[in-house]
Amino acid sequence: MKTPSTALARNMWVGTMAGVSTIASLLLACATPFPSLAALAATHVSRRDGLILMFVAWFAAQAVILITHGMGSMAWPFALATAAVASLLSADAVARSMRSQSPAARMSASYAAAFIGFKLGILAWVALLDHGWSAFSGEVLLRQFVRYGAIFAGLLAVQVLLARAGFGLGMPANEPKPQAA
Repeated sequence: MKTPSTALARNMWVGTMAGVSTIASLLLACATPFPSLAALAATHVSRRDGLILMFVAWFAAQAVILITHGMGSMAWPFALATAAVASLLSADAVARSMRSQSPAARMSASYAAAFIGFKLGILAWVALLDHGWSAFSGEVLLRQFVRYGAIFAGLLAVQVLLARAGFGLGMPANEPKPQAA
C-alpha cells in the first residue's frame, strides 16, 4: 500500500479531527471541544498545523451555530476563536517543556493546560462582556473537564485509526528526534 504524501496526511488529519469534533459537539449538545483538539494538536502536530485545526474547527462550529441558532452576539465567536488559540498555545508550551517525559504524561499535562488556557480565555471575555458567569461554577467546570477529556480520548482513538488507514503523521510533534549515529 502506497503511503500518502505528508501534506495529504496532514490535511486528512485536520479535516478528520475537525469533523469528528463537530459531530461530537452535535451529538453531545456541547460546545466545540477546543481543549481536546488543542491537546491533541500540541502533542502530535506542529504549532502551525494546530492553529489551522483550531480555525477549521472554529469555522465549522460557527457554520453549525448559524444554521441551528441564527445570528447571535458577534462578540462570542471572536471570544471562542481567541480562547481556542489560547488553549493551543498553553498546551503547546507544556508539551514543549515536557519533551523528555512519557507520551502519556505529556498528553495529560497538555490536556490540563489546554483546558485551563481555554477557560482563562473565555473568562477574560466573560469579564469584559459581563455575561456568562454561570459557566464557571465548579459543577460546570468539572463536567466540561470530564467531557472534553473523554472527547480527547476519542480523538486519540480516531488518530490511531487514521494511522492504520495509512494516514499516519510520523513522529508526534514536540517529541525528541532520534540522534544520528
